[in-house]
Amino acid sequence: MLPAVPPPVTEQPKPFASPLQPLSPALSQATPSVAQSVQHGIDHTYYLNIFDRIMTTVLIGESHLFSESEQKILQTFIDLERQTRYIYTRLFMRKPTWIRITGLKYGNAEHVAQACKTLSVCRPCGTPFALGESDVTDCEELLEMMQLPELRELAKRRGLKKMNSKNKDTIRDAILKQTKQRTVLSFFKKGTDSATDRFGALIKDAVSITGPLVKLNPEAVELFERLHLVYFRHLLQSLDDNPMKVAVLALIGKLRFPNYTVSRSTDLFESREAVVQYKELLQVGEQMAELGMSSVTVVEHHRQGWELYLAYRDRWLQHIKRLPKQPNASDGITYWRRRFTAGWALSRIVGQGAKFAAALKQFKDEEQVLLSLLSQTHYGRDKRGKWYERLVLVQATHLSPKKCNKEPDYKERFIVAQTAARKHCIRALADPYVNRVAQHRIASQLLTIERKLEIDPQHSRVVPALSAEWLEAPERTVYGVRIKNHSQRGASAWDGNDGIPCSVEELAIWRYQDDGYQGIHSENTLITTLFGLVFYDIIFSPLPGVLDTEYQSAPLDMRSDSFYFSRKDMIEQRIEDIKTGRFMHYLTDTYDLQQGSEIIGVNWEYTREWLEMICQCI
Repeated sequence: MLPAVPPPVTEQPKPFASPLQPLSPALSQATPSVAQSVQHGIDHTYYLNIFDRIMTTVLIGESHLFSESEQKILQTFIDLERQTRYIYTRLFMRKPTWIRITGLKYGNAEHVAQACKTLSVCRPCGTPFALGESDVTDCEELLEMMQLPELRELAKRRGLKKMNSKNKDTIRDAILKQTKQRTVLSFFKKGTDSATDRFGALIKDAVSITGPLVKLNPEAVELFERLHLVYFRHLLQSLDDNPMKVAVLALIGKLRFPNYTVSRSTDLFESREAVVQYKELLQVGEQMAELGMSSVTVVEHHRQGWELYLAYRDRWLQHIKRLPKQPNASDGITYWRRRFTAGWALSRIVGQGAKFAAALKQFKDEEQVLLSLLSQTHYGRDKRGKWYERLVLVQATHLSPKKCNKEPDYKERFIVAQTAARKHCIRALADPYVNRVAQHRIASQLLTIERKLEIDPQHSRVVPALSAEWLEAPERTVYGVRIKNHSQRGASAWDGNDGIPCSVEELAIWRYQDDGYQGIHSENTLITTLFGLVFYDIIFSPLPGVLDTEYQSAPLDMRSDSFYFSRKDMIEQRIEDIKTGRFMHYLTDTYDLQQGSEIIGVNWEYTREWLEMICQCI
């Protein structure tokens, strides 16, 4: 276990006028210190301690992001008994489905049952915190959570035979099929035999087997998710990637974060509507990203992703019309804040749409999507190089007629397509937001296009410095014995010096060791580790609004040009220190004080001695 991190120095937020009480007595008395909760470990109440801290922090500084009715709901939750709030926090960390109350091992069974009942009967503004078995309306969801013996018992009660040898899916399908159909006897019975009645009877039978159930009310969950979004500054994406879980791991010493001064801002989000829209669009973007991970052969997933893009296309086109044409004077420093706006989330959806169009080979649609992205510079500046590259490829290759085309206007259409691609190459090379690597690739594309158009070199728009081939690294040939892989899947395996199969990278290291060298396989982690350690104090310098919680491995502006503009003088000075060789103490001091901390890019598998030796070689 890593040593527990000392609490960071946190600036106390100023009092904030709010319809809520500044701090409910129930909340202030029921939130012991972190040290106390870990030391006593009473029912793992650190979940509740963090939950309470999140609510307190947001409601003191950013309560204006919630409506009066939402604030009333939150205040009612704060006033609930500690045990009831604790049960809610544990349910909040679980999958949003029906759960057996008897299966909740969060303390005394009677107390747990009473807490669940309280959550379901407490209805501030008509919104209960939880639902009970009487609220079940979805039969499929209920059957999904039932175990195999329970489904067999339910099938038996429903008169279904020969189900003892069947699996869960088969039994579920049989039960649902039977419930949807009217029986012959029902035609001779008095009264109704509607589908609603049949499914209601099914739910009653199922609940009699499972016992009391509880499920968090989706409306209340949405409110608390939004509260956490405001606090953590990013979405609760999944149970495995949940910032609440990260906070708990940090509290119990399983994760360690750097020591830095937390300087939380209260104006990152403009309004409640801005947060609601931002959350909605983030969730759509996550859904599209998940669909986009499918192979191109899974056409249905890519069609679903394209349909999602189409649902937001007009909204995007209207939005970019309202954007300012020229950046303001402080744009370089404040650009990162756009990452937390609905417009940025919308641009992400559009970017995903271009990928789905490409997967579906809808190249004309892809061209239009890329043109809309490149028509603005408000979002995605770091992606403009890739957008230009793809647009040129689409126009010069996919939308250009092939040589085998015997249509009479082939030559004319070919020139039109290549000319359009050349125009965007020239525009990309003049774009101040296209980086040097992308410029080099685009310059190569331009050179190829001008050759196809047979443009006179005197009229060429290719910049020699950009189109010139880069120096190639010297090649070393390493020989080894490859182990035959019958499955032909995964990385290749080789016979290592110790007789144990190894990767090709490990084989190369073995050969260098035979020649008296030492080596490591690092990809890019060696460079990112040196950067994180040598620039640590600059990365975590206490600038306003970029270090909003104690659970950050990087400042909020890290992945934007704003990171450089906000720290330009410090970065330039550190580069001078590196040039003159006066930088080793930055590395060693950070390594000694922050070893094991979650610092962006840092891989702690490298020993201090290794890193010092590499720096000396540099």
